[in-house]
Amino acid sequence: MTEEQKKHVIAVLVDNEFGALARIVELFSARGYNIESLNVAPIDQEKKISRITITTYGTDRTIDLICKLLNKIVPVHRAVELTREKGYIERELALVKIIGDEEKRQKALEIADKYRTSVVDITGNSVVFEIIGTSKAVDEVLHNLEPLGLDGVSRTGAAAGFKGEKKLSTDD
Repeated sequence: MTEEQKKHVIAVLVDNEFGALARIVELFSARGYNIESLNVAPIDQEKKISRITITTYGTDRTIDLICKLLNKIVPVHRAVELTREKGYIERELALVKIIGDEEKRQKALEIADKYRTSVVDITGNSVVFEIIGTSKAVDEVLHNLEPLGLDGVSRTGAAAGFKGEKKLSTDD
């Protein structure tokens, strides 16, 4: 029986130093795992710690192995899979541009309004929307706007964490 391949989100706390991200990406590449999205930002300036959020697809067993291997890399403080937790939340930001005549822009505005997106720019024949939500919700909005012609899409990838009091820290 083969295990199901599904989406997993992994959070990694790592020293904010030269080459740390390259070592993490190399771990995925060397084993033939694809990174669907990657989000990195410093979270503690004093301790020089960054948080990396990685979205990938694989079996539960594969993801367990990836997390074990990530935890062995020297600049990594902690790597955990977030998607197994019931208190997991994610958000993604996308900026989407539609260029077209008044009718096309109006249809785009109607779709955007249905999904509670924000208009961040209207210049000439173009309109730019800001979409914030789960990756699945962003995909849905993009799917509905696609027939109007997406002239630019920029996505951040997932930012994710635990709900409530549970936290990811170097002290756990």
